[in-house]
Amino acid sequence: MLDKQKVGRAISEQRKIKGMTQKQMADLLNVSYQAVSRWELGISLPSVDMIYDIAQILETTVDFLLNGLPEERKTIRYSDTGLDVRKLHQLKSRLNDLITKDKKLLHAEYIDPVFFKLDVLELEEPICVFAIHVPGSKERFAMENGYDREICFDLVANAANNLIRFGVKPAILEANIVCGNNDSGQILMMGEALKEACENSGIIFAGLEVAAQAVNYPIGEYKIGALIIGIADRKHIITGNKITEGDSIIGIHTEGISAVSYPFVKVILDRKPDIISAKIDDSTIFMDELMKPNSCYVKAIQELNSQGLIHGIFHINKSLFGRKCYSTIPKGLVASISISSIPIPALFQYLYHLNMMDRECFLEDFSLGIGMILAVPKTECNRAIEIIENYHKCYVIGKIEKEEKHPDTKVWMEGTVKW
Repeated sequence: MLDKQKVGRAISEQRKIKGMTQKQMADLLNVSYQAVSRWELGISLPSVDMIYDIAQILETTVDFLLNGLPEERKTIRYSDTGLDVRKLHQLKSRLNDLITKDKKLLHAEYIDPVFFKLDVLELEEPICVFAIHVPGSKERFAMENGYDREICFDLVANAANNLIRFGVKPAILEANIVCGNNDSGQILMMGEALKEACENSGIIFAGLEVAAQAVNYPIGEYKIGALIIGIADRKHIITGNKITEGDSIIGIHTEGISAVSYPFVKVILDRKPDIISAKIDDSTIFMDELMKPNSCYVKAIQELNSQGLIHGIFHINKSLFGRKCYSTIPKGLVASISISSIPIPALFQYLYHLNMMDRECFLEDFSLGIGMILAVPKTECNRAIEIIENYHKCYVIGKIEKEEKHPDTKVWMEGTVKW
């Protein structure tokens, strides 16, 4: 038997949800409003035919009106996409705790804009410089083989070096990662690595923003990038205009391998996959040596620049002999590189002796462990080396000469490689 009170409450509740008065509903049904009132009070029931009309007007089901059963809501939640929102919020809160505590950093939280006070009082003509960086081709290898910490250090080093090569002081870095519903421990560890890499070079870490896209990325997969901002006094920006004939050329050592050179390594690995876990000497595994982060030169370059010891900087991405690297050398001059003076690291010796690339091809695609080259006054070369060696290994590898000796080039190679 139908429960008149239950039916009445269902009609009343649904009518109110629709924002309809008893009279408006009665007019649509061609009955008196008193009839509607009696239904809702549970005094009487509408006819069988009428119940179907009521359901249509109130946009509900007969089942709901007769039994008081709510319609099942058709919903899609984040959990249906594979994303654990609760875990994500907990992770973001922990990442937020990694942000550098500095009075110049006024606000940096989640996806909010970063508010940062630039320290420019001592600069005559302050210039703000920014760049966006991604790890490049090494990222997937790092992701698939557990070198997540190393790729974060590599990212920070490359971002900072890109600014410092112009004499620009890197001031603040904010990173972002796009990933699936990844392990929070993995992302937190990457945030800690980014913070450590930044603060090792005096760079404020403004946080790691996580864009979790479980519908696009499987667990364990990610894309990471960073925005870095620096400041400089315009008159101290290094443009290469001070480079003169006779300047000494110093090569600064870097660990690992450039992301620009990595595609060539990938081809080698595809052809000889068994070398991935090979030893390149008595104690070093090829894969570990390959994934060492590149060196960050901020502290050394800042100290040299503050003493006016730098005439020019050439950032080496791939080959020591890429013409583009030396584009800032003034017209009429050329960099003469003595390749025999460069100690070749074990990683590059191992790659070369695989005998998959001839000498010319190898020198076109690998930096031989040199990450940055400086042109310094010949008379100040020893002092410059002394400063650099407080931070990195370095070598005198050449000098600036007149172009007439080597026409139509910006860089010239002398000697032979000592494998």
